[in-house]
Amino acid sequence: MAIESILPTTRQRHRLDNSILRLLRRIPQFTRTSRHFWSLVKHSTPRKIANLLLVEAEYRLRRTQVRGRPYIIIVDPLNVCNLRCPLCPTGTDDLGRKGQKMSWEVFQKTIDEMAPYAYEVNLHNWGESLLHPNIFEMIAYVASKNIATNMSTNFNLVTDKKIDQLINSGLEYLILSIDGISSETYDKYRVRGNLDKVLANVKKLIQRRRELHSSTPYLEWQFIVFKHNAHEVEAARELAMSMGVDRFRIIPPGLPFTAKDPEQLRREWFVPKTNDKQEEEPETFREEISGPCFYLYRSFTTNPDGGTAPCCIVYGKDNDFGDIKTQNFHDIWNNEKYLSARSQYRDNGKVTTPTICDGCTIFKKRTQPPSKFLNTEITVKIQ
Repeated sequence: MAIESILPTTRQRHRLDNSILRLLRRIPQFTRTSRHFWSLVKHSTPRKIANLLLVEAEYRLRRTQVRGRPYIIIVDPLNVCNLRCPLCPTGTDDLGRKGQKMSWEVFQKTIDEMAPYAYEVNLHNWGESLLHPNIFEMIAYVASKNIATNMSTNFNLVTDKKIDQLINSGLEYLILSIDGISSETYDKYRVRGNLDKVLANVKKLIQRRRELHSSTPYLEWQFIVFKHNAHEVEAARELAMSMGVDRFRIIPPGLPFTAKDPEQLRREWFVPKTNDKQEEEPETFREEISGPCFYLYRSFTTNPDGGTAPCCIVYGKDNDFGDIKTQNFHDIWNNEKYLSARSQYRDNGKVTTPTICDGCTIFKKRTQPPSKFLNTEITVKIQ
């Protein structure tokens, strides 16, 4: 299929941009419901179900000290990447943490402590996971614990051998980050990437999956919508389906949690609310979520050095809530930082220690931190 034949005209582009904006405002941005449902069906045990119900009850009751264990685990194998994406703190060298790969000891301890309760392990966060020399052993180890395995990749650096290993390792879900179907649009954000190579790799993976009679990994083409690529969304969807990708998903761009000039970044990258005037405000996409922060109840994030973060959005060593190398999970999960962060979502909660969560505007708070905490520096200190 010639890509040019499915690209829209200028008039069609304006209509598409506005349609995409309406769609993005309606899509829940934080979950993949179908993926979580099948993880529940495939990997449940009586203990996991009991823990899931407990976690959800404590989340809805806005409990500060909790007994439930997180059932979605984010393990970042390494925080190094071959690309230089302009809105990623790894790509801009603003991560606030030494670039390194996770040791097997840190990985195994994290998985072993979480395994009896976990439904999913996401083996990605701030780097290109396929660069880790033991990534396939990691996938296989998680799968051996009856836990769903998920991974995200820009898919530039793969060989025929790695494609077979992806299929044979037990990986259940693979997210392919491809934000354009022309070099002009793809290269603008995926700096140092090669679109032709990525598409060729995707075709190889689909062909080998078919030859090996495997239904996994389930493939999701994830397309981040910017103002420079919004006109290619429908053409990308058509291309993905024609190639045999299982799911095409569009998401809005995200900003670094501690971006110094977020409004300027929005003007540069986000789709305008209308295309009639150049000075129109960019779309923000996200409204404040009325419930408490679900990350503080459902998920646990471990960085390559063993530092644990309150969620996968937060980066920077100075913002860690614990260290899995020197602490057990129970030492971290109800420590002073977690108690203080969860307290912000209760009426008259006691916010007792400054954390990165104090400045978060994603979820609606019932108790604001004392002014001395809001004035405390909680931004990432670049090393």
